[in-house]
Amino acid sequence: MAENDIEVGESVEVSALVDESGDVIGTVVDDVIVVTGEDGSIVEETIDVFDADGNLVVEEDVVDVYDADGNLVAEAGEIIIEG
Repeated sequence: MAENDIEVGESVEVSALVDESGDVIGTVVDDVIVVTGEDGSIVEETIDVFDADGNLVVEEDVVDVYDADGNLVAEAGEIIIEG
């Protein structure tokens, strides 16, 4: 990687939650963003859980910071529970 180059990548996965009858009762969205430079990386992962009506039930957001050698140097996160 050339000096001062920054790479950004994102991955989004959506999974359906089903009951015993196979009916969809909700969804889970897992969104991961990675920003990498010569000094290290930042990884942010957001997991959202929605009910069958599309209402947000729970959201978890975690940010990890890694140094240039791949060592975890900081981590922050929160869980938000809606109505």
